[in-house]
Amino acid sequence: MRLIRAPQTSVLIGSRPERRVLALCGDTQVGLWLVRSLGRAGLHCFCVCASPNALAAHSRYCAGAWMPTAGGGADRAVAELESLARELRVGSIMPIAENLHVMLIKQRARFEPDIHVFSPPAECFQKATDKQFMTGLCHELGIPAARGATLDRFMAGAEAADWRFPLVLRTRNQNLPDGARAPWKAAYAATEAQLQSLYASVQAIADNIIVQEYHPGVEDHIQVLMHHGEPFTLCEYIGEHHMPLAGGVTVQRITCRHDNLRRDAVRLLQAIAWEGVAAVQFHIEPRTGDYIFLEINPRFCGGLPTVILAGFDAPFLLWQSHFEPGRMKATPCRLGLRTRILGGDVNWMIGMMRGDELPPGQKRLGKLSSLCRFLYNCGPWTRDDVFLWRDLKPFWVDGRNMLRKLGGKSFDLIGGAEPAP
Repeated sequence: MRLIRAPQTSVLIGSRPERRVLALCGDTQVGLWLVRSLGRAGLHCFCVCASPNALAAHSRYCAGAWMPTAGGGADRAVAELESLARELRVGSIMPIAENLHVMLIKQRARFEPDIHVFSPPAECFQKATDKQFMTGLCHELGIPAARGATLDRFMAGAEAADWRFPLVLRTRNQNLPDGARAPWKAAYAATEAQLQSLYASVQAIADNIIVQEYHPGVEDHIQVLMHHGEPFTLCEYIGEHHMPLAGGVTVQRITCRHDNLRRDAVRLLQAIAWEGVAAVQFHIEPRTGDYIFLEINPRFCGGLPTVILAGFDAPFLLWQSHFEPGRMKATPCRLGLRTRILGGDVNWMIGMMRGDELPPGQKRLGKLSSLCRFLYNCGPWTRDDVFLWRDLKPFWVDGRNMLRKLGGKSFDLIGGAEPAP
């Protein structure tokens, strides 16, 4: 491991192993808030980041930071993590990204029982990440879900022919070997010709692409902590702005409450015996209340800053669920809280102005309207995903990272770090 920020000697000597966490937190605001959640609760959170410019590495709540050495594949990465975890005498490892969950699930025996891995069992994780399986489960439970099929079967005529355009295409399982994922999070086909074009671009992996009838509306995310088969606490938000516009990261969100969606999210997680944190995603049409299930994200999702600021301290509660279950306390989540990724919202505004593709049926804002909406949300009624008075340095680092991207003529200002040199 390459050292980014040296740990304090007092931390290495004076704390119990169970109060030390090795967080695999990447570069973005999600990893930053994982560290803030654990650090503000008095835990010592050591970070493994993707670059020296990672936001979490510069937080006052970071007890030390490293980045992996390049090359060597999964076996070397696991060996490095195990060596660092044992050197630091941590009691647990908490990953964010799905590929890290996959890696740790396969190698769990190298760590446990000495070091607890906050990843679900392999069978449970596989079910949650298989969109086709989850869609079938929805039909069994009577939960609304769009009709779906793998793209290869659909194009071969193995499914019913009465489907209506537009259709939406997504990767069925994101955790298959490299090269088995689509180059987009979501793609839309309004005509047969567009469908044929999309099929040609992913024909080699068409068995891992799911095609569904498109359901209009907005994305609704429900982040849940399941504990002993029951929802301990949850927080819900709607994605107001995305980047890319056609379907991507939620760069502006607002907390809300839909009891029927919350009920169905819990039913799905109970049906696959989920324990821990997951985010269940729906599409809802605000005018009618109609909704369909989209997918389960078996991890802390991009809206983690929103749910923590609203009152659901997900990472710390997850830690407590294993080490201090008797001290867990659920708090109500604030409704109507809006937060955004500053750089991501700049991207959203630029995308609106230059005419990027939108999901079917969505109305494009004019250039002036896009600018006015962006500026309006610079007010104090919209919280920034990175800014925190008691932890200012990550905000300045985030701004520096964005300026570097602008200097390199890159407009991917999603809120994170440049790759390591």
